[in-house]
Amino acid sequence: MTTDRPTPLRLPLLTRREAGGLGAAVLGALGLAACSSSSAEDAAGASESDRVDGGDLTIYHANITVLDPRQNHGIVGRALADSLVDADPGTGEILPWLATEWTTSEDGLTYTFTLRDDVTFSDGTPLTAEVVKTNLDQSAQQVTDGEGWYYQGLFDHYTGTEATGEHEATVTFEKPNPSFLPTLATGQLAILAPSAFDLTYEERDNGEYVASGPFVLDSYTPNEGIVLRRREDYAWNAGGASHEGAASVETITISFVDEQSVRESALQAGETLIAQNPTTAVADQLEASGYALTYRAQSGIPYSLVLNLATPALQDIAVRRALSSAIDRAAIASGVTGERQPASTSVLTPITTGHADVSDLLGYDLEGASALLEKAGWTAGADGIREKDGERLSFELILWWEPQEVSDALQLIKEQVAKAGIEITVREDIGGAGGSWRDGKSQLHLNNATRAAGELALYSQYTNENFESASLIEGVDFGRTLDEFTEAGNLSELVTKQVTEADEATRDDLLAQAQRIIVGDAIRIPLFDNINSESGFFASAPTVHGLRSSTLSELVLADVWISEG
Repeated sequence: MTTDRPTPLRLPLLTRREAGGLGAAVLGALGLAACSSSSAEDAAGASESDRVDGGDLTIYHANITVLDPRQNHGIVGRALADSLVDADPGTGEILPWLATEWTTSEDGLTYTFTLRDDVTFSDGTPLTAEVVKTNLDQSAQQVTDGEGWYYQGLFDHYTGTEATGEHEATVTFEKPNPSFLPTLATGQLAILAPSAFDLTYEERDNGEYVASGPFVLDSYTPNEGIVLRRREDYAWNAGGASHEGAASVETITISFVDEQSVRESALQAGETLIAQNPTTAVADQLEASGYALTYRAQSGIPYSLVLNLATPALQDIAVRRALSSAIDRAAIASGVTGERQPASTSVLTPITTGHADVSDLLGYDLEGASALLEKAGWTAGADGIREKDGERLSFELILWWEPQEVSDALQLIKEQVAKAGIEITVREDIGGAGGSWRDGKSQLHLNNATRAAGELALYSQYTNENFESASLIEGVDFGRTLDEFTEAGNLSELVTKQVTEADEATRDDLLAQAQRIIVGDAIRIPLFDNINSESGFFASAPTVHGLRSSTLSELVLADVWISEG
């Protein structure tokens, strides 16, 4: 590790209630809290010895349109499909799952996995090394097809997978790949039955694939809901599981309800046992009333302003830095997002590998922002918004799906930057999947990125080769390379080097340098470290037990059980 920043603190995952003794300052700095330990009583006083079999778990959740874990992280894909290995969200330790053991060669190029010999997919197909080969080869192909967004870059130096035995698979890369095992432990590289790869991506989105998870898809009605049914013969639980064997609940019924307030009210009225993504204020009320909150900070890139750098004004580093300096992140955290979602300290969240605290570059400096704009020739107009050569310093921001506190945070940001003479207008495209951003007509959008490893999070977006495609703007031409938007001119080189660097200390140093450039030159403007509200923040009734979070901060349903109320 580098010596100019503290080593990230590692703590076991706790419920918010159990973590109370740690203090708000610690939790705020980590930006995490999550499910109860499997070896102790949970917040309701229940332990594994009290586990009850049976029942239907009801969940009110915003609309889910993609069920393939390889194309969208979330509670459904993680319930349907297993991974080759598991990982401890608190420590990052890689744990057994479909593979009982694995070795890595000294040069970091070869991984050999020994598979369980009793695993079958729900159609009866056995898990073999050939199946693993098919999955990893198809993962590489998915990137080539433009569909592997969540692990873009992971297979850049992939040589191939060989079945070196019926239950032994050997994976080889041309260069070290420190992001491989952490990503392999996520649903982003979930192991599917070979028949899944005969389907189109759209068919997999609809859940038509076969997998080996603890649940199978009983029904999926678009825009209405999903029913999952437990697999009675399931016997290969993840290394982080709290019980062995088949799931305890017989079915899981997920109803799609987009309004946060309706989901919250349904939980309080007893119409559902779990409600996704409660608002900050109601979450506090629910917790005080004995409901449990299960959540974990997002791994990857925090909520940030993403800039359309084809915009002439945003090509000026002074304007970008002024925009960042005009944002009072501490005020956003204290007034809107709360201690669960503290002010960002970098372009990576604190629980992400390689995170470097560069909060010295993220301070609120209204006078400094104004001075930067004045020097760059932007002068205040009659209404206080700055102008230059007849152009108004006004940016449109696209918001396509976000919780209430995000909308409230953006309103506060609008007010803050207006004091520096910058106008932001917010255009909501709720449910539009970013179509309004992709046409390139807007200048900003709010975005985060869920990734298992910081190395891959930056590499997939911040190299000269990936930068334009990662912007998600169709046909964009920024007119210059990524490095030409920076003062140092070596961001792409740093990010490219670190992703294949085997030595952790050297890799972290490269990542720290890259983060200082991205934040300092306002290539991306971090705002606050969000919990994974889309798939990982849930309020549950006191009768619900066994919930936990994955390393991608998804709600894991494999261990859930329901006690008598």
